[in-house]
Formats: sequence, structure tokens, C-alpha cells
Amino acid sequence: MVFIPPPSRSSFIQLGDYVPKVGIYTNPGVVAEKKEDGTIIIDTDKDAIKRYHRHSLTTGLTPDEKDKFNNIMDDVMSEKDNKQRILTLQQVIDKMRTNPKDKKVSDFLRNEQAQLIRCARELPKVYDTQPEKLR
Repeated sequence: MVFIPPPSRSSFIQLGDYVPKVGIYTNPGVVAEKKEDGTIIIDTDKDAIKRYHRHSLTTGLTPDEKDKFNNIMDDVMSEKDNKQRILTLQQVIDKMRTNPKDKKVSDFLRNEQAQLIRCARELPKVYDTQPEKLR
């Protein structure tokens, strides 16, 4: 029998992950670097935080997924009103749902859409779903 130690917490940490408290003054920051010895470098510069978390916290996504999420949300937020944003976001989610590689990003987009729905008190007009999911 071979013992495989459980993964350390640092193995789950991605570059750009949000860290709510750093140091004795509890400044927020983002993971800027992961060292081979398991330690991480935290950048508390507001621009560094905004680079990865422009629209919402995307901790858990890889840096490429964070960029993809932020680029999509940049396009969505360029719409004039929340109704159009919700509809545009639904169309993007429906397209991404067909690609298993995009599942994590589409989950984060669904969460963002839920926030927009709560703010606007509007629902998407069109849904792309499978018949067996209907009640």
C-alpha cells in the first residue's frame, strides 16, 4: 500500500486569487506568485486586485479563466440597461454550456447573472435547456 499525502491548501491556490486579509493590518490582496517551497507572494496594490477581480471575485478560476470571465463581463457591462445585460449574458452562457472546458467560467457567469437579476428584477426572455430538465 502506498500512502499519498492529501494535497496541501497551497496546491488549490491559483495566481490572482483574492486574499481578504494579509498581514497585521488586514489589507486585501491577490496571489501574485507561488514559490516552489509552497509559500506565496501577495500583492495588496488595488490595481492588482482589480486586474483579476474587475466585476466580482473570481477566486478558484485559473488566470486564463479569470481573463475570459472579465472579458465577457466587460462586453456584457457595456450594454445600456440590465435587461439587455441579462439577455446577453444568457446567450453567452448557453453557448459556453456546450463546451466542458468552459464549465467553471459559465458557473461564475451564472452567479453574475443572478446578481443582475436581483438588481434589475428581470428574468431572461429566452432559455436554452434540455427537455428532461423541465418539470
